[in-house]
Amino acid sequence: MPKQVSKVKHLLSNQYRLYQPQAGLTNIKGGEEMQRNITFLFTLVLLLAVAVPAFAAVENIKFSGDITARGMYRESLGLGGLDNNDTFNSTIFNPVEDDQRFYMTQIRLRANAELTSQISGELEFLNQRDIDPPTGGAQGSGQATGTVVGPNAAGTSAANDQFDVLINLANITIKELYYPELSVKIGRQNIQLGEGFIIGSSQVTNPDPGSTLTADEFSQFNSFDAIRFMVNKDAWHFDLLTAKIAENAIDLGDDADLYAFNLGRSFDKYQAEGEAYFVATRDAGNPAAGTANVFGDTFEKTEELWTIGVRGSLHPWDRLKLSGETAFQWGEEGGRQPFPPTGASQFTPNGDVRQNIAAWAFDYRAELDVTELPWPAKLGAEWVYYSGEDHGEGGKSGSWRPLFRGKFHSALREFQGYFYMTDVGITPGYTNQHQLILDASFHPFNRQDLTLFTRWLMYWLDETPIEGHGTHAGNELDAVMGYDYTEDLKFKVIGALFFPGAYFDADRATRNAAGQEAVTAEDVAKELVMEIGLAF
Repeated sequence: MPKQVSKVKHLLSNQYRLYQPQAGLTNIKGGEEMQRNITFLFTLVLLLAVAVPAFAAVENIKFSGDITARGMYRESLGLGGLDNNDTFNSTIFNPVEDDQRFYMTQIRLRANAELTSQISGELEFLNQRDIDPPTGGAQGSGQATGTVVGPNAAGTSAANDQFDVLINLANITIKELYYPELSVKIGRQNIQLGEGFIIGSSQVTNPDPGSTLTADEFSQFNSFDAIRFMVNKDAWHFDLLTAKIAENAIDLGDDADLYAFNLGRSFDKYQAEGEAYFVATRDAGNPAAGTANVFGDTFEKTEELWTIGVRGSLHPWDRLKLSGETAFQWGEEGGRQPFPPTGASQFTPNGDVRQNIAAWAFDYRAELDVTELPWPAKLGAEWVYYSGEDHGEGGKSGSWRPLFRGKFHSALREFQGYFYMTDVGITPGYTNQHQLILDASFHPFNRQDLTLFTRWLMYWLDETPIEGHGTHAGNELDAVMGYDYTEDLKFKVIGALFFPGAYFDADRATRNAAGQEAVTAEDVAKELVMEIGLAF
């Protein structure tokens, strides 16, 4: 029985007993009896008025969730000496073996409450972990020694408790707030502007706060603590938001904040749509030797970055879709090690050098539906560019900062220098790079429950971070096959190969002479993922 109803019945039963004639008493006068009956009826109506809406609110809560399990095999992600590593578990991870074999699971449980037509709430709990013994004291990737916690110092590892539950979403939405087209969402929420080229994921912060994952790029902890205003009127839409990236000390001006607005509209002609956006990030740094702010606190210099851009797509004819995005960013950054933490790359965008930023990013794509093939396919070609800087520059930087990107094109290269180090230092896969992509997707044997997607990627560096090295970073082959066993149960297989290019071969003779292993064309990075997902 719902709690609200049981409480009402309990209260009503108490009221009923209160007005029962007690044994041995004389009859109550008619006027007093009537007055008590009227009081009882008013009390009953009031209790029902309070209880019925409460019960209706419970009826409008919907529960859903999903479970994902993966079997992972990965080999030579570091292309040699550093092998595989995990930058979000205190130190760069460098296992003895050259390959990894492990399992991981991710569990999400969501509750959506539609309290009225204008007010709703969302709550999502997330647990994600490598499958290891729960009291093992160390997570499979980092092998960090955990601290025993609990009232009697007998708890599990504090460094990587696999059964920690993260609050991934917790927000309130108010629709038609003083204006029919205005909605406001407050709290921890998913945010994606456009296709997520600039904002779509908070992986730039810590995607694995529990230190429970080896493959951090598969994290589902990507939400923001934000306040977002959304206006939708006819063909126009407008977003204004602010997010707290890092609070640090609450009584000091040392936070990292995100501000953004996005304006877009759709068009009837050519099924076209377009957007323009402005994004600002401000990081006041951490207490350190530097300049004092207006409150007398001494910090490293504030880092500020502004990004503007435009994006759009159209169908010049039914079977062809063209899309593109152009972004420019400027600002001032440097004076401390930037993300990712703990020396995640031999080549960081700024390092300890204070410098001015002027960088570009482009993403242009053409997609064609081909029906003449035995199995109708969708063919695509895409060019992605992130500007870079020459290794000798100082005081200025042309290297693109990825901000909070949620759109990723590859399984391996884009996470090199961010989640995984390579033996020969190279700029991370999110900056200083040209990407040329060819892809195809189709349903084998014309089965709609079976999908095959394959992609060939070629990478060239915009500027060479090591003098004397070539600019060809390598090529990558990705393939994904999905099978919908039912509407709710799905299987997926992901395979990826990264073939190092001439850039990695440049110092082979020098390294061999020094007795060090050199990266060769045979050092192919490999990944195979077997996935099963259930949604309910």
